Amino acid sequence: KDTGLFGIYAVAPDNKLDDLMWYVMGNLVRMVHSPSADELERAKVTLKATMLMGLDGHSNVAEDIGRQLLTYGRRMTPAEIFSRIDAITVDDIKATAAHVINDRDHALAAVGGIHELPDYNWIRRHSYYLRY
Repeated sequence: KDTGLFGIYAVAPDNKLDDLMWYVMGNLVRMVHSPSADELERAKVTLKATMLMGLDGHSNVAEDIGRQLLTYGRRMTPAEIFSRIDAITVDDIKATAAHVINDRDHALAAVGGIHELPDYNWIRRHSYYLRY
């Protein structure tokens, strides 16, 4: 069964938090309806590069092996992982975003000057599009 955690890390000045949340929520919900093929391809390339750069030392490789053994019960080659990444389609992104983002309850943690951070009800209302 699939398990995991989806999260976003964002930093902004305390007087720009409303703008930050406007753009973050707008782009998250847009992934439910209209992710582009170019965005998907860029994300695939970035993910592959990040994965390869993360294997730059013995401890990182050992951590990767342990994570794969816990997740898959075996060690996967980079070629196998890349083929799985390449198999992802725009429709997969839409389906996953609909399951994780669209009209769902979210958790939020914030540190610092958060006086302009929208409240939870605002975030919840902006987790879907009203389209008729």
